[in-house]
Order: sequence, then structure tokens, then C-alpha cells
Amino acid sequence: MLAWATLRQALKRGGYKVDISGFARSIEGLSTNTIRNYRSTLWQLNEKIAGSEPTNPEIEQFLKSFSANSMHRHRAAVKAYLEYKGIQWPFNARVFRAPRPVVIRYVSTDIVQKMIKVAGINSNDAMFILTLFTLGCRITEIRSIKAEDIKTDGVTMYTKGGKLQFKPITRTFAETLAKYANGKKGPIFPGSYDYYRKKILDLGGKVGEYVTPHMLRHARAVDLLKSGMSLPFVQQFLGH
Repeated sequence: MLAWATLRQALKRGGYKVDISGFARSIEGLSTNTIRNYRSTLWQLNEKIAGSEPTNPEIEQFLKSFSANSMHRHRAAVKAYLEYKGIQWPFNARVFRAPRPVVIRYVSTDIVQKMIKVAGINSNDAMFILTLFTLGCRITEIRSIKAEDIKTDGVTMYTKGGKLQFKPITRTFAETLAKYANGKKGPIFPGSYDYYRKKILDLGGKVGEYVTPHMLRHARAVDLLKSGMSLPFVQQFLGH
């Protein structure tokens, strides 16, 4: 990935065919990480095109040079850039279809409860696991929650892409979370991303399971589906 200092210098020199600076201004409302990734993608695309703007074959060749996981991120950036230029996405879903289906991995709610018990029912780590699972959110999202974001019927948080979302919760959990947040200034879960990710792996290992943050998110989705929530509502709740 191109260093930001190098990127800024190149932009000042006007050495780019793709309109990166104009596009960056059009997405200022997105998260810092998303803007950084989108800019990096366009810089790489800029190096692969012959004319002033990418052609369809150039875009297809560029995107197919990445692995399936990376392609999704780069495709989102290129698609956003084309929308900025007023160009409709020219490819159908089959062009960039993954070579094999993605296997969704999750753990049971019993495992989640065991992790909470091992962490210590009233500990900070236990409350983190419970909140992450209950809200079905990402670590980066839960780290944005402050005491004032907790209401009697839900929690307001910033989700992926910098969007503000209200997640409904039960009154009982709202009271539990509000009690935990009482007196805390700033984010109620102030630890680093790496700290919380390692904590999840560690607690999973202690109960004999390999557990990742995303597996907890998938576990919540399965739990909600089993409880009778429709798939569209589950997707909306998860912020998809």
C-alpha cells in the first residue's frame, strides 16, 4: 500500500490520470479506513490503465488480479469511483463470482455463555463478549459506544462505513449495559482492536473452541434466525 506522504506528494504533482483527489472529496463522510483503502485502490488502478480513465477490460483485468477476499474490497472502491463519475457499474454478478462458496463459521450460544463464565461474570471482558454478541457487531463498532448512546430500547453506534445505526435491544440488557457504562467517560470499551481480538481467541481457547470476532457475529445471526426473526431483519440488524 502506498504511504500517505508519498500519495499526497504525487497528488500535488498532478501525476495521476484517475481523479483521486476529486473522488476523495466526494466520500469525505466515510470512515478514515474506508477512504484510505479506496484511495489506495485507485492509485493501483491508475498504474494499470493506458488512457485518462479505466476501460471495462482494464477494470476487469485489474480486479481479477486479486484474491477473492481482496477483490471484494477493491471492487467496492472502483464501483464507488464509477458512480462518482456518473457511470453505471458495467459488470454482472457472474464476472467476479468467487471460485467456491464461502463457508459461514459460527459457534453456539452455549460456547458464548461458557466464554463469559470463564472471563468472570462481572468482569470487563465478560461484558465485552456479552455486548459484542448481543449487538452482533464488529469490534471497531463496539469501541465507538459511549454511555450517552445507550437508551432504554437500544444502542446507537457507528457501523462500517461511518454510518450511524440504532440497534434495538431488550430493556433488561439496556439496563445491564447502562449500569456498566455508568460513570465511564468516552468509549465504554476503550481497549485496542488487537486487545479484544486476542481476548476472544484466548477465551475461546479456554473453553476448547477456536473463536474469532466474526464467528461471534455469525453466532448472533444464527441465534436471531432460530428465534424467528426474518432474514431481511437479521441483515438489517447486523448492518449489512
